[in-house]
Amino acid sequence: MQNKENGFGRFVKEKGYYIVLLLCAVAIGVSGYLLLSGKNSDQQVHLSTERATVPPGVRATEHAENVVATDGPEPGTEATEPTLRLQPPVAGEQTGGFAADHLAYNATTRDWRTHEGLDLAAALGDPVCAAADGTVYTIYEDERYGTTVVLRHSGGFTTHYANLSEEPDVAVGDTVRAGQRLGTVGQTALTETGDAPHVHFALYNGNTPEDPAEYWQ
Repeated sequence: MQNKENGFGRFVKEKGYYIVLLLCAVAIGVSGYLLLSGKNSDQQVHLSTERATVPPGVRATEHAENVVATDGPEPGTEATEPTLRLQPPVAGEQTGGFAADHLAYNATTRDWRTHEGLDLAAALGDPVCAAADGTVYTIYEDERYGTTVVLRHSGGFTTHYANLSEEPDVAVGDTVRAGQRLGTVGQTALTETGDAPHVHFALYNGNTPEDPAEYWQ
């Protein structure tokens, strides 16, 4: 029994260096395996998350370059400004021009002032019709242009029909179609009584006056 123990002791003593070296190698191998396994797991999670955010048909390496391009609308689908086509509210000729950005002479007041609309000739009592589909936004007495009907249209546009008779044919909130009668030509515009009977017709894009003649159909 003592010989066996002595033999084992001699074996350990003689081979101990190699045994320790072997154990260190095993420990390093196990540690490396665990470390690599953890990295692979992290990479799989990252790739899984990345794939979930990449649009179909686009490689993951291309996605970062395409993010900016996909933030806006698709090419050819850019939003366009709304357009409005108008028909004259009366059949008469233009007698007063659009002068929102310069001064025009006013024969009634005998001075120079802006004119944010067109004057269209008509006879007293002639029908005044909607220039486009819309909704009656307001009806009021303008201190300069008399009885006025305002229609609201799509795209933020409004049309204004002034110098009408005192009793319009529509009420606030009514939906009207292009060509529908709104009222008749009157003589209620105090600042234009020196002119022949006419309709003062104005177009606004938001709060900006526009020349109605540029929107005729």
